[in-house]
Amino acid sequence: MRRSLLLSFVALSAIASSAFAADLPTQKGPPPAPTTVMAPYSWAGFYVGVNGGYADPTAKLSVAPGGYWGGDVDWTANSNGPGVAALATRDIGLHGFIGGVTAGYNYQINNVVLGVEADADHLRLKGSYATTSYPGYYNTGEYWANGSASIDSLFTLRLRAGLAFDRLLVFATGGLAVTNEKFSQLIGFYNNGASTLPDTNGAYGYNAGSASTTAVTGVVGGGLEYAFDNHWSLKGEYLYVPLKSQSFTSNYSEYGTGNPYTVYHHESLSALNVFRAGLNYRF
Repeated sequence: MRRSLLLSFVALSAIASSAFAADLPTQKGPPPAPTTVMAPYSWAGFYVGVNGGYADPTAKLSVAPGGYWGGDVDWTANSNGPGVAALATRDIGLHGFIGGVTAGYNYQINNVVLGVEADADHLRLKGSYATTSYPGYYNTGEYWANGSASIDSLFTLRLRAGLAFDRLLVFATGGLAVTNEKFSQLIGFYNNGASTLPDTNGAYGYNAGSASTTAVTGVVGGGLEYAFDNHWSLKGEYLYVPLKSQSFTSNYSEYGTGNPYTVYHHESLSALNVFRAGLNYRF
């Protein structure tokens, strides 16, 4: 009897232990590490930067006769030379580097980035020409010419609109541009009493003049910008800036007669094509 009771107790204890163990939670290794989800890069906010690049417009200088130049045989080509008109009608290539500072602000909606940007650049764009002297008609006297053109500065105020692919921004831009354009030209001659060039009485005569203007035009362009850091980004862009034409008049009064020898100068610049890179710091 006692032996039966002992065996029953052992059997019940084993069953109870198995049931209790089945209710305990099981654990296989350490718990998984939490997953970190990176937020997409934000282009929103203020930024400042520097930029530098290259530009290469062409200046076009043309002249027209006025007063007694209109009937002078030396204005057009003759057997001795190309004539005053050909000598003073020129294309001058302006090549040089630009550099300056930039400031702007971006507002971002999902992956659409809208902003405004302003910059001020110094331009070292200057070109000139100078001719040798040519004898006047019938080898009387001589004449020559020289001239120059330059652009010293570029200021722009532009809107920007682009699409952000995380740290890469593709954008288009457009707005206003302000440039400072300068021209000068001189037509020189010497004629001591001969009849084909203006009389200078043993000295030298000049039709010389210059013009300078601050031109307000438009600007369009586009580019790419890449954020290699939470604050720093690199950009490359192209800007197209149409430029304005200007005119001026130069006069010479022939010695002893006062006959007016007038030149009408018309100067223009082809569009300013700007290729530049920039480094921006975003606050």
